[in-house]
Formats: sequence, C-alpha cells, structure tokens
Amino acid sequence: MASRKLTLVGVLLASATVLATPLMYKGQTVIDIPKPGEPVPLSGLSYKSHAFEAAITSVKLEPKSDNPPDVLRGRWTFLGSNNDGQMHKVEITTRLLDPSGKQIAMHSGKCILAAGSHDQPCVVEIDIKADDWKSAKSVRIVADFNS
Repeated sequence: MASRKLTLVGVLLASATVLATPLMYKGQTVIDIPKPGEPVPLSGLSYKSHAFEAAITSVKLEPKSDNPPDVLRGRWTFLGSNNDGQMHKVEITTRLLDPSGKQIAMHSGKCILAAGSHDQPCVVEIDIKADDWKSAKSVRIVADFNS
C-alpha cells in the first residue's frame, strides 16, 4: 500500500512538472541577405497547434541614415501574426553568415505577438562593422516562441 502511495505521488509530481512547463517551439530558416527595403517572405518560423498558429511571416532590412563610414546601423523588421486568443512571446535571433557558413555577427530582440495580431512588427536592431557586413552572404533566423 505504501508503495502505491509513493508511485501515485511520483506520478502526480511528474505531471505537475510537465503541466507547469511553458509551451515552447524553436523554428529557423536561412535566407540570402535581402536588398534594403524589400520584404522577404519567411517559412518555417511558426508555432502551430491544433488550436492556433503564431508565426513570423516576413522580414525587411532597413539601414539607418546616420551610419558612420565604418559601421552599419539598422534594423530587421519582422512581421508576425497570431490567431490565438492569448499573446505569445517570441525571441528572434539573426546570425550573419559568410559564404562558408561561418557566423560573422549575431543580434537578437524580443517581442510579444498580441492575441489576434496580423502583420505586427517585431524589430531587431543591428550594429555591425561595414567590412563584416560586406562579407555576409546569408542570415540564419531563429525564432523561439514561448507561451
């Protein structure tokens, strides 16, 4: 009898731990460096369940006009949507890659996709040496969704 109680307590504790863990999903994609100001559709960056979908659907690179000659400052503006009745937090990380796939630089930002949002902007600021930017061939984009 005592063994059954211990087993039941163990199952209840394990269940409570699983239920208390936030829902999380990580998606990633790699794209060529886009031309400034041109939106690029993204795939593979959605958190889908049978009841909802939260997604990062596109990105646009926007350089700032006050760049010193040896630095590029700007932002990646991502658009996200969420057809769920509750908000979802997403952290977006960009990793600039050279032609061999080696990481040159990394930037990240967090945003909350509001319940029922469509084309909601999520911004990731960038600040990179001009020489590093010139050697970048592609960008790996990782979206970590947390609920």
